[in-house]
Amino acid sequence: MPFVRTYRKATYNMTHLYQLKHKAQEFNTSIYAIYLSYRDKRAKWPVRLLLAFVIGYALSPIDLIPDLTVLFGFLDDVVVVALGLSLSWQMLPKDVVNEARLQAYETMNRAESGEGHRIIGYTWVLALTVVAVLFYKLLFLNII
Repeated sequence: MPFVRTYRKATYNMTHLYQLKHKAQEFNTSIYAIYLSYRDKRAKWPVRLLLAFVIGYALSPIDLIPDLTVLFGFLDDVVVVALGLSLSWQMLPKDVVNEARLQAYETMNRAESGEGHRIIGYTWVLALTVVAVLFYKLLFLNII
């Protein structure tokens, strides 16, 4: 009986691990699709300007609400970045978005190419950079 319980638990954990891996792959594919769509010539300049503003705001030490206010200081960063990305994604033409998603999916799922691994690496570097900036703000602005 203990073997059966262990086997079921291991199977349950593997399905969750598979789901998590699948969601991470979807996230990386979406980031690459955003990158491809902004590089497209059919993307209008306001969309590119909005994306530049969102990235600049996320990395800038100047905020609408200072980070000295512990919860709201970081919450405004998250809200501005999420709304900016969502709005810019909606402003893109649908055919550009669909082509970028298709190209990103093909690139990320190409087994013989190292491009998918490189894109995942760039995504992790971007995420670590954001964490480092937030840690820097926390550490050197004496928020706590």
